[in-house]
Amino acid sequence: MATSSLYPYLTFTNTKEALQYYQKTFNAQDVQRLPVTTEAATAMNVPNNINLDDLTMHAVFTILGVWLYASDNFNHDEKLTNSTRLLIDIDSDDKDRFDEAMSLYEQLENDASVNILMPLAEQNWGTKLAMLQDKYGITWMLQIRSFSASQN
Repeated sequence: MATSSLYPYLTFTNTKEALQYYQKTFNAQDVQRLPVTTEAATAMNVPNNINLDDLTMHAVFTILGVWLYASDNFNHDEKLTNSTRLLIDIDSDDKDRFDEAMSLYEQLENDASVNILMPLAEQNWGTKLAMLQDKYGITWMLQIRSFSASQN
């Protein structure tokens, strides 16, 4: 049976640095990074004086088990907007995942590089929800809910 998935693909001026930030601040796991090859640099007209190991052609990582993709913004033309938010939806019935999400939220709440836009709180639709913004201006939503309750 074929399935489809949608993954956020983020671009940064310096993805290598961003990955380090997400590992430290968001407990990112499963980090894999592919530097730019000489052939790709030639095709993209990257200047010869740039250290290719500092450039990122493609990267993947997880936060609370959610896969995200990233690369450097080689065109330097894309701008973040407030219209896009990343939602991580956590099953509160999974004790390990719930504990991991709560621990991460507490860590983010105490990190000076993170702006809490809406503290984690019960919502009138039966979930807990928080909204925060990281140092790159990316808005993250953390939702904690019972997946089994939503199937009724």
